[in-house]
Amino acid sequence: MANRRQLLTTLGAGAAAAALFEPARAAKISEKPKIIPKKVLGRTGFMVTPLGLGGQASLQWTPEGVDPADIICRAVELGVNYLDTANVYGASQVHYGEAFRRMNLVPGKPGYKADLRESLYFASKTTRRFAKDPADTSGQNAVTDLKRTLTQAFGDGQGFIPEGAYLDCIQIHAIGNLEQVEQIYVGMADRGGKMGDRIGAFAALLDYRDGTNYTGLNPEHKRWVRHVGVTGHLDSTVLSRLIRMDEGNELDTLLVALNVADKQYLPHQNNVLPLALAKGMGVIAMKVFADGAFVGSKEPHWTRGPQEVNQKVGGSKLNTHDMVRYTVSLPGVCTTIIGTGHINRKNPADDQLVANLAAACDAPMTKAERLALEKQAEAAYGATTNYFQQKAQGLVQPADVKVVKDAGRVKVTWQAAVAGAKPLAVYQIKAGGKTLLTIPARTQTTLAPLCAYLTNEQVPSGPVDVVAVEEA
Repeated sequence: MANRRQLLTTLGAGAAAAALFEPARAAKISEKPKIIPKKVLGRTGFMVTPLGLGGQASLQWTPEGVDPADIICRAVELGVNYLDTANVYGASQVHYGEAFRRMNLVPGKPGYKADLRESLYFASKTTRRFAKDPADTSGQNAVTDLKRTLTQAFGDGQGFIPEGAYLDCIQIHAIGNLEQVEQIYVGMADRGGKMGDRIGAFAALLDYRDGTNYTGLNPEHKRWVRHVGVTGHLDSTVLSRLIRMDEGNELDTLLVALNVADKQYLPHQNNVLPLALAKGMGVIAMKVFADGAFVGSKEPHWTRGPQEVNQKVGGSKLNTHDMVRYTVSLPGVCTTIIGTGHINRKNPADDQLVANLAAACDAPMTKAERLALEKQAEAAYGATTNYFQQKAQGLVQPADVKVVKDAGRVKVTWQAAVAGAKPLAVYQIKAGGKTLLTIPARTQTTLAPLCAYLTNEQVPSGPVDVVAVEEA
C-alpha cells in the first residue's frame, strides 16, 4: 500500500481516483462472478470490491435462527473485502468479533492470519461530535467509541485491545446540520498549540491515526486508525461544507446515501459526490434499497426490529439487480455497502450476498440506462422512499456574487450553485442584459469562492450576476 504522501502526490486533489481498476480473483467461490473487479478507495490506496458488507440488517437486528457472524464469514469467503459496522448498530461490532475469531483475525492469537487481515478494509463509525466536552457528563465520546470498536471486534469486549489491532477507517457518522460540522472541527486549528477545554472528534481521531498527542487524548501515542472519514444521509450542502473546510485533505472517505431515487430529493450525486471525487476521497455508497423501503413490505422509516429485516432475494417492484448496478455505476463511487438479512450456503439463488455481489460485478450501467431506471423508480414509488434525505429544492443559483476591479481587470467571485436533478453544465457571467463570459462548471473544493477574470472593457457599469446552467 502506498503511503499517504505518495498517494496525494500521485492522485492530486482533483484525481479521478475511482476510475482505477484492478482485477482480483475471488476466494472459495463456486458461483459466478469468478473475477471481482476492484476500485481504488480514493487516496487510501486500498483496492475495494464493488460490494461491501453493511453493518446493519441481520448484523444489527438479528432474526431468530440467523447466525450473524456466519454472514460476515460468508462475505469474506466470497471475496468481499469492505466490512462496515458502527457503535450505534447494536451488537454488530460484537458479531464481527465472533467472526474474526472464527477466521483467525485476532492479532496475538495462535494462527493469526495477518495477510487476510491486511486484505480487508474494516470501518466503523462514531456519532459523537466531541472527543472532549466538559458539559457532557456521560463519559462517552469519539475516543471511547473508537476503543469500544477495537475491544469488541478484536479484544474481550470489556476494554482489552490486543497489540496489533487497528481499524482501517473510523467515520464521523450521520452529519446532518451545520452545527454538527462546527462541533467536529473544534480544536483542529489548535493542533500543535494550546488546546481548549472542548475538542472535536476530528482532531482527536487524527491523533489516533498519526500516533500523535496534540489533543492530550492519546498519551500512549497509539496508532489505532489508518484513515478518518465522514458519513451523511440528509443534506448534501452540509456535507459539502464539511468537506470544503478540510483544507489539509485529512478526510479520506465519504459514506453517503445514493440510490435510484436520489434525484427526486436534494441529490447527493450532483453535489457532494463530484466534490468528494475532486478532493481525492474514496466514496462508499449506502442505502441502495432505502433501508429496505424498496424491497418487501417495509414502510419508509428506519428499521425498528428483526421483523423488518428483509430475508429474501429480490422482492422489489424494480429489478434489484439493476438497482445495485445503478449505484455501483455512478461516477466516483468506489464501493457500495448493503446490509444482509439472509445467506444460504447450499442454495446460492437464495443467498442475498451472492445476488448482490453478482449485480455489483456486472457490467456498469450507461448513463442512458440509469436515466431509464430513475424514471421507472419514480413511476413505481414516487418520492416516498428516501425519508432520510433532504427534499428536492431544484437548482439554487450561486450566492455571494462579488466584483472587484483591479489594475485593468475585473475579478468576479461567487459561492457554488447547488445542483438539482440535473448536473451543472456552465456558469455564465452576465451584466447589462448580456452574457460576458461562459465557463464550464467547476467544483468548489474549499471555502474560497469560485472566480473568473474579465477586462474592464468587458464589464459595463451596473450590477454583475453569475448564473448556473444545468445540463440539457
